[in-house]
Amino acid sequence: MMNVFVYGSLLFPEIAEGLSRQKLEWQDATLNGYSRLALKGADYPAIIKKNNSTVKGKVLLNLDKNAIDLLTFYEGDEYKMAAVKVETVSGTINALAFVWIAGNEFLENYDWSEEQFESESLAFYRDEVVPATRAEYYKRN
Repeated sequence: MMNVFVYGSLLFPEIAEGLSRQKLEWQDATLNGYSRLALKGADYPAIIKKNNSTVKGKVLLNLDKNAIDLLTFYEGDEYKMAAVKVETVSGTINALAFVWIAGNEFLENYDWSEEQFESESLAFYRDEVVPATRAEYYKRN
């Protein structure tokens, strides 16, 4: 079982729990030494290493291998999973995080907006992206 730090579309239970089909245990968390940025032409964000920066997000606790594999498939090849330490109300815990590897030319110079995603994209992700991702994942596995 592993913990996964999330900071973008997976912050929304409709997405994370829709993908995993599990009731997940969540905690607010902060990731130090990284910055969250919007991506050009995309409605999801990236995190990159950046000294003296922090990313506010949530940590999904005690995920099984199948849930982690499904989230990894959802995130795609633009990210690699990295071992990180996150701060929670109960202290520092180990987690995995999806870190952007597809190139700095795609990064905007500003933070991604949860509110904008919720109002403009959440329904599409919940109704279209999540079911399509699950179907494709299980077709391949």
